[in-house]
Amino acid sequence: MKKPWKYSHIILIGIAITAIAYWQLLSMRYGTLTFLNLFLYGGLLLGTAILLLHYFQINISDYMPKKLLHLFQIICILFISVFMLVEVSILYNGYYETSEQGDTVLVLGAGLVHGNQLSLSLLYRLQRAYAEYQKNPNVMIVVSGGQGSDETISEAEAMKQWLIDQNVKESHILVENRSRNTSENFRYSMEIMNKHGITSKHISLVTNRFHMKRAVYLGELNGFTISPKPADDLAYAQLCFYTREFFGLVRAYLFHY
Repeated sequence: MKKPWKYSHIILIGIAITAIAYWQLLSMRYGTLTFLNLFLYGGLLLGTAILLLHYFQINISDYMPKKLLHLFQIICILFISVFMLVEVSILYNGYYETSEQGDTVLVLGAGLVHGNQLSLSLLYRLQRAYAEYQKNPNVMIVVSGGQGSDETISEAEAMKQWLIDQNVKESHILVENRSRNTSENFRYSMEIMNKHGITSKHISLVTNRFHMKRAVYLGELNGFTISPKPADDLAYAQLCFYTREFFGLVRAYLFHY
């Protein structure tokens, strides 16, 4: 006799299949993305666990003391609640911007693909930075991003070349090519600006929407006054980026990088 499926198990199996399908879609469309494998491994782990629970007809409550089970449920509810609140805050800040213009435009780097080519996320940032430059052709642009282990040039050099190709004057571009994380983006950009005699630390900050809240927080910690100028996110990759950003924001609050 076939064992009937619990509705909860059916829902969880559906979530597992969706997670794996999402991983496959993004892998085919964008290649490797940070944190993307979470959806593959999470989906496989969840699906395998539910199949085993169904096949062996295991009821977790039969093996776990009630107090421990209730504690586990409370922890899960608290985590989900905090996760949702943080995600709402990230979304809100990603769509918030002011009409006020900074005295300098700072563009944060994102990974390159194939060693030296702009990723779509980075391209969106540069397009937004160029739009800000068109409003004020006299503004200085700081491009900030180091060179990863799989990159043949720094992100900043690739960004500079794209801006030059759009007829931005090279003399209006400052290159910060040492940073390895968002906090270093600001710290080393501050050094570059000081070196070139830029006394005002009011900047128009350009990064993707999903990254803006964390970037503003770390930028202000490093002494900048910020006017956010968010760039678009990759449409299909938003679930991946916003999930990752939750952990990135928690890390920023705890360790300031």
